[in-house]
Amino acid sequence: MIELSITNWAEAQSLVKPLRYEVFVIEQKVPEEMEWDEFDELAWHAIATADNQTVGTGRLIITGHIAKIGRMAVQSSRRNQGIGKSILKALIQTAKEKGVQECILHAQTHAIAFYAKEDFEPFGPIFDEAGIPHVEMRLIL
Repeated sequence: MIELSITNWAEAQSLVKPLRYEVFVIEQKVPEEMEWDEFDELAWHAIATADNQTVGTGRLIITGHIAKIGRMAVQSSRRNQGIGKSILKALIQTAKEKGVQECILHAQTHAIAFYAKEDFEPFGPIFDEAGIPHVEMRLIL
């Protein structure tokens, strides 16, 4: 069974850092210095756990009435089980509770359909981020 929580960086970092390192740095070859930034301390972090292990994460950075969702990651052996969808829905719900009017994210192009199922719409051209093609997507709340 998957448990999902939303928390701050102080509580989240020891739980999410190993998974983000595994998914982004090792699997997707994102330079490690690009993975960690000053926004982690400001963000709300979603943590999905199963069997006392972190299996998914994502973060929500709120600036005024706009929130940016990012660092969505699910352990490779746990993909296609609805974990990412649960994390995304929890982050959107948190944004709504905080008075956010719009969520944006930078979707890797292979994940456009995943976010589109939750009513995010592509906005603007495809661009490179950490050597991976992305597109901005937006959701009006």
